[in-house]
Amino acid sequence: MNRADFWCRVLGWLQIGGALAVGASIYALWTIIFGWIVIEDGGFFTFIKWIVILIFAFPPFLAGLLTLFFADRVEQARHGMREDSHVILRVFTALAGLWSAGVIGFVGVSLPPISFFAVLGLLSTVIAIMGHDWTADLFGPAERSA
Repeated sequence: MNRADFWCRVLGWLQIGGALAVGASIYALWTIIFGWIVIEDGGFFTFIKWIVILIFAFPPFLAGLLTLFFADRVEQARHGMREDSHVILRVFTALAGLWSAGVIGFVGVSLPPISFFAVLGLLSTVIAIMGHDWTADLFGPAERSA
C-alpha cells in the first residue's frame, strides 16, 4: 500500500466514521429532547427520527463506502491492472461525493450536515473524476533523469 491507497482509505473511513457519529449524535439528541414525552403510539415519531438520521448520515456514509471501493481500484492500478476505467464506480463515487458536499440533492434533499463532510465529499469527487490511474500515480516515487 502506498500513500495514494492509504489516503483514499483514510478519506473513506473518515466519512464512514463521521456519518456513524452524526447518526449516533442525532439519535442521542432525539432521545434527550423527546424522550421525556410519553406517547401511546410513537411509531410516527420513530419513523421521523430515522428519516432525519438518514438525511444527515447516509450521504457521507455512501460517499465513504464508494471511496473505499475506489481505493481498491487505486491499489490495482498501482499493481499494473490499468486496462479498466471503472466508469460506473467513478460516476457513482463522484455523485455520492457531491451529494455529501450538498452540491446536488436526491429527491429534493440537498443538505450538507457538517462542512467537514463537504470537504471530504469534494475530495472524493476529485479523485473519482481524475480516475484510479491518476490517483495511483499521484504519490508515486519521482523518476530521476540521468
